Amino acid sequence: MKKAVVYGSGKIGRGFIGKIFAESGYKVCFLDRIQALVDGLNAAGAYTVRIVSNDDWTDSRVPVDRALISTTDEALEAIAGCDIMATSVGANELEHIAPVLAKAVALRMERGGGPLDVILCENQLGADTLMRGWINGHLSDEQRAWADANLGLVEASISRMVPPQPPEQLAKDPLLLRVDPSSELPVDSAAFRGPIPDLAGIIPYTPFDFYMKRKLFLNNGSHALCAYMGYGKGLETIWQAIADPEICAAVRASMQANADALVAKYGEGVRQNVQDYIEDLLVRYPNRALNDTVARVGADPARKLRRNDRIVGAALFALEQGVDPSPIVRGILAALRFDLAEDPTAPVIQRALKERGIEYVMEQFMGLKPDEPLYDMIRAAYARQ
Repeated sequence: MKKAVVYGSGKIGRGFIGKIFAESGYKVCFLDRIQALVDGLNAAGAYTVRIVSNDDWTDSRVPVDRALISTTDEALEAIAGCDIMATSVGANELEHIAPVLAKAVALRMERGGGPLDVILCENQLGADTLMRGWINGHLSDEQRAWADANLGLVEASISRMVPPQPPEQLAKDPLLLRVDPSSELPVDSAAFRGPIPDLAGIIPYTPFDFYMKRKLFLNNGSHALCAYMGYGKGLETIWQAIADPEICAAVRASMQANADALVAKYGEGVRQNVQDYIEDLLVRYPNRALNDTVARVGADPARKLRRNDRIVGAALFALEQGVDPSPIVRGILAALRFDLAEDPTAPVIQRALKERGIEYVMEQFMGLKPDEPLYDMIRAAYARQ
């Protein structure tokens, strides 16, 4: 039986890519740094993924071959001997797992192993380039040459929504995950070093930056806007926010601006794709069974307001394509009003706005320069509030 390794056994690792590997005929090994989670997976030998909607739910039991602490020799052996791999650790953690992957690559090379393709389930633009640089920094010249030819770092676009699980559910079954029905796995077809695997839901595509921008700007960006506007109205959940007519109209407008920019960049051939995606998202956001909160979706605005992330990045992309980014700028303004005291970065932005002003925040948090058109658009819109 073919072997798959998933580095990261959290929400997307178990709730999406691990499930896909298992359904596609692979024995799945999970790597993680949390001993309790590793022990739990090994003891249970499986876990449940519950696909929920407003009307129904379906449970799937996902078998686990084994789980290992990610820094052990056993983990290196698992990577060196597997048929395919995925990461799902969060974009900020990729650099920290690179040394482990480099050691495993060197071991695979030493043993005469074949190509290894790693699907990066991180929703980070340019994750493949970043990851290759971090891995190469731990390899010799000979090992780098082998990795360039045999290590495929494959970007993926993950749309499945997996909110935190309720405490009462965790008490009954700490491994169960509630997820939404999205099951597509778009991947960069040009990045594979071996044959493209036959995985459930896989959509090989090139140029893949279309799918990455579609997910990050159109989905993540509008989701964040929904959260920030919902927070501004005192709402607790995404389904409550999208039910508000003003917020729903603002979300749709931002989606359409992003869709128009994508069509301008990639051509009329993608128009139906992005319009279908908009309608799908507007069906998924009101999913009450997920009970996703505006606090979670809006969390860490300092990251979400970065120049290359979901809102400011989307506005810059729209401007590059000659599309008016005003509906997206509305999301930026809403993010600047997100003052949740318990959030890790919202108070930092609020303090900077109060003490240093909007210009400082745009330059330091958004990476914008005064001579850029978006800088003046945000400053003017902020002044009109």
